[in-house]
Amino acid sequence: MAAPDTHSATVAVQQMNLWWVMLAPVFPLLGFIALALLPRALRNKLRYIPIAGLAISFLIAVAAAIAIWPGGEINAPFYQLSWTLGHVGTIPLTLSLAVDSLAVLMLLMVSLVGLCVQVYSLRYMKDDQRIGWFFTVKSLFLAAMLTFVLSGGLLLQFAMWEIMGLCSYLLIGFWYRNSAPRKASQKAFLVTRAGDVGFFIALSAVFVGAHSFEFADIFAAAPDWSPFLLGVVVFGLIWAAIGKSAQFPLSAWLPDAMAGPTPGSALIHAATMVVAGVFMLVRMMPVIELSTLAMNVILAVGVITALYGALSACFQDDLKRVLAFSTISQLGFLFAVIGAGATFVAVFHLTTHAFFKALLFLAAGIIIHASGHQNMNCMGGLRKKMPVTFIVFTIGAFALAGLMPLSGFFSKDEIFKTMLDIGTSTGNWLPFVGVIAVGLMTAFYVTKTWCRVFFDKGGNVPTGDTRKLHEGHPLELAPVVALAVPAALAGLAVLPLGTFLAYHAHWPPLYMIAISTSVFLLGAATGYYAYRRAGFTGQREPSKNRAFVKSAGEQGFYLNTYLDYGIIKPYFFISTALWQLDVKVIDGAVNGSTWLYKWFSAAISWLDANVIDGIVNGIAWLYRFEAHLIKWFDDRIIDGIVNAITAVYVLLTRLSRIFDVRAIDGAVNGLGHLSVIIGGRLRTVQSGEVTWYQRLIVGAGIVIVGIFVVVYVALV
Repeated sequence: MAAPDTHSATVAVQQMNLWWVMLAPVFPLLGFIALALLPRALRNKLRYIPIAGLAISFLIAVAAAIAIWPGGEINAPFYQLSWTLGHVGTIPLTLSLAVDSLAVLMLLMVSLVGLCVQVYSLRYMKDDQRIGWFFTVKSLFLAAMLTFVLSGGLLLQFAMWEIMGLCSYLLIGFWYRNSAPRKASQKAFLVTRAGDVGFFIALSAVFVGAHSFEFADIFAAAPDWSPFLLGVVVFGLIWAAIGKSAQFPLSAWLPDAMAGPTPGSALIHAATMVVAGVFMLVRMMPVIELSTLAMNVILAVGVITALYGALSACFQDDLKRVLAFSTISQLGFLFAVIGAGATFVAVFHLTTHAFFKALLFLAAGIIIHASGHQNMNCMGGLRKKMPVTFIVFTIGAFALAGLMPLSGFFSKDEIFKTMLDIGTSTGNWLPFVGVIAVGLMTAFYVTKTWCRVFFDKGGNVPTGDTRKLHEGHPLELAPVVALAVPAALAGLAVLPLGTFLAYHAHWPPLYMIAISTSVFLLGAATGYYAYRRAGFTGQREPSKNRAFVKSAGEQGFYLNTYLDYGIIKPYFFISTALWQLDVKVIDGAVNGSTWLYKWFSAAISWLDANVIDGIVNGIAWLYRFEAHLIKWFDDRIIDGIVNAITAVYVLLTRLSRIFDVRAIDGAVNGLGHLSVIIGGRLRTVQSGEVTWYQRLIVGAGIVIVGIFVVVYVALV
């Protein structure tokens, strides 16, 4: 069919106006919005809306496949729609949707399986009071899954990845009033979130290296990345895929997820969400294949997971847990072929597995409804009472086991061939031996389960169980029969599928047909032999050793215990120790520092209030006292002196004025007046006669002499 990593077939991609393909996720989203806003009673009545929306999405997918035929290479879009959310600095933050051959193939698979599951749920969930909410959540999941496969970049993929995780949590815990679904939903949510940390780290590293989340930009920049940056990106994505696709050691959540409603298990945990990790790795293959170490890690993880899931499925008595561990095993196959570089083989088996595993889950739901039990010890002899279910379950079961010419044979044959080529070219035969062992175990548990459900006498049915077994309702059978067609025939479409994905596909060679058929026959014969042994049918107590092995297998070989004691309990121990360190030491130091700060603050406050404030207040009091004293001295003494001086000054001024006016001015004025009088008198003396002047001088001399004599006599 296809050799590993042969990108030799190149199909020129012609750009087309396929904007209408982007509407495929819109109709399920509208169904979700319409129901989510309604009250419960009305939502329950309008549960057909999501089915109608998904039917339109399926028609869009069919039209898209016809429009782009004969297809093209993966990651070579025929149409791309981009828009910018904003900028990080100067770097635009872009989201895009892209239509390439892989996206269209996934649109077909997801919408067809989802449509069958939605129709099936009408009958299966008819008695549930929250049936409307069940359809609402599934509609949101389908919208997210369809957007996920159309995403043109990692950022939008991550957003849809998280929405699908939320929907998985809601559907697993749909019957949340029961303890098992509630705990299973919490476990699934936490385990897958642990894986999602890798996706977030890879996103950050991608933006550092490519300054974009778009696939085209990432592929162009990746060859120039440093080994460290490349390792952060690829191993972050691998870890995320390990969590979402239930790879070892993060496989423990998937079997417990079977506590949810069977339609939810068929849709999310068998055919769609759990393959999201595989799909993301296929999208990022141009980057991942740059790291040889990453490819080897994916190969090793895939083989180990396939072995673990198949071995655990061999020991299960619960029908849904058989299918759950089988899903883990088949997802391991997908990882292994991705690690081998066989992208087409991974996509091929992903497609066939989706059809036959969804078929098996839905058929198992019919059987569980009819029998009232999930434990196969309480079943048996259903072949005649449920003939249609028997036929479709047989198709799905042996497609899973790899019986020719059912679809699983062709895709599983290519997995065997891929690992055989690795052994031939590198000398490493461990992957080939591992997948052959998984093929044997798959045929083993499929045959044993098929015989126990449809041919066993059901000797362990509880006493008093009067339930009458009956065939499923037509609303349950119709979608199962519809899925049986691709489950049976999809493998025959290997050549057109190869053309659609631009690979040189071919029919399996005779030696591979011989190997695959031999593996199936040996495993089936061993399974039938085991079924015939009383220890497996429950009619005889097994030996202690076999009972121990069987018990370990039923518990998934205690993977939960290993995780509990290896990761969870140490995590809680370390968390508790850190909490104690935080409370007793760090908080103690902080609280001690706080107490010292408070004490010091109180001391400073007391010192401030009683000493500093006392001094300040004393100084202020002295200042006020001094101010009062100075004011009194100023008012009483200084002002008194000033006022007295002012009064004396005013008095003296007044006296001076009086003296000036009365005495000085009077004297001056009197002298002036006297001078005037004397002048007037003396003027009369001036007669102009000389004799007169002589007499006057003689008279004046006599007067002066007389005055002199009087003064002299007085003094003597």
